[in-house]
Amino acid sequence: MAAFHYSNNTEYGFDCELADMNDNLHYVGVASATAVSTALTCGLSSDKWVQLFVSKIVDIPMQKPPAEGIVSVSSCVEIISQRVIKTPTVTGYTDASGAFIPGDAIPNAECSLLTGRKLIIEGLITQKVIYTALEEEQSLHSATFVIPFSTFIVIDTDTALSKNFRVQPYLEDVFTCMLSENSFFVNDTLFIKASTVC
Repeated sequence: MAAFHYSNNTEYGFDCELADMNDNLHYVGVASATAVSTALTCGLSSDKWVQLFVSKIVDIPMQKPPAEGIVSVSSCVEIISQRVIKTPTVTGYTDASGAFIPGDAIPNAECSLLTGRKLIIEGLITQKVIYTALEEEQSLHSATFVIPFSTFIVIDTDTALSKNFRVQPYLEDVFTCMLSENSFFVNDTLFIKASTVC
C-alpha cells in the first residue's frame, strides 16, 4: 500500500482492493437512466449537452469523529452561473493537393467544431456523506461537502453574448470510497443539457 500526503496533512493509504466495498452504499440524488434519456430525446435540435467528471478528495471536519465506513451519500447539483463567451475559430488551411479546407469543416476527435462561441456553466455539487464512527458504539455521523465545477458547451456562431439558456444538470453516477478514517474520495458523473430560451 502506497502512502501520499494531500490536504490538511492527512496521510492516505491507497489500497487497490476496491471491489465490493460500495455494494451496500445508498445514493440519493442520482438521476434515473430514463430521465437522462428523456432529456436527450425531447427538445429542439438547437439543444446542446456535455458530460463531465467532477473528482475531489474531501476531509471530515476536525470536530467530527473519524469514519469506520460509509452508509449513504446524498447529492444535489445547483447551477450558479452561465455566460456566453467569444472564442477563437479555425479559419482553415490548404491541404497537400492545394485545396482550401474551411475552418467550419474541421472537427476535433469528438466531432466538435470551433464556432467562436461557448456557453460557460458553473455550479456546485453539495454532498452529504453519512458514515459510522470509528468508535465502539459505531454511532452515525454526517459530513457535508460543497464541490464547485465549471464546464463549457460549444454553441452556434450567431449566439448573442447576452443570450440565456435553460440549463438542466443530471447527476448520472456517484462513486465514493474511504481513503483513510478522515478522508473520502468522491467522483461525480454529470450530464448537463442547455436549451435555448425564446
